[in-house]
Amino acid sequence: MRWIVPSLVLLGLAVAGCGSSSKDDGGGASAPAGSATVSTMTVIGYGKALATSGHPLYLLSSDPPRGSRCTGKCTATWSPLTAKGAPTAGPGVESSLLSTFKRADGSTQVLYDGHALYTHKGRGLVSGAGVRSEGGTWYLVAPSGKPIKATKRGDY
Repeated sequence: MRWIVPSLVLLGLAVAGCGSSSKDDGGGASAPAGSATVSTMTVIGYGKALATSGHPLYLLSSDPPRGSRCTGKCTATWSPLTAKGAPTAGPGVESSLLSTFKRADGSTQVLYDGHALYTHKGRGLVSGAGVRSEGGTWYLVAPSGKPIKATKRGDY
């Protein structure tokens, strides 16, 4: 029955109609080419979360402020949200909380309220929520910049 939850989440997203664009969208009108757009999406069971291109965004609780512990093999599962310029705030996102930092590999990663942002390459839309690795826990990110540490029912 585990497969039902991601299916319901995807159905909820289709009904909610929450859209976003990103550096890969082929040129959104309001975002310069190569920039990342951070927007919001409604994730059933979790509420509003930050997203890019329809993918929820995560933070790692053990990341240092304005930095990242996720390097090497970690990035095979957790893709840093990168930008080639200033990130753009979509609907529901506070532009003053967006910033960037240079990663050791030379890429520029997007920060929100000082937290490095990532997407998850796992199966299911929110399959990364609550996962422990890199000395911390991966959480969806609320529009406030705080980690979403529990579902609406109170568990992960």
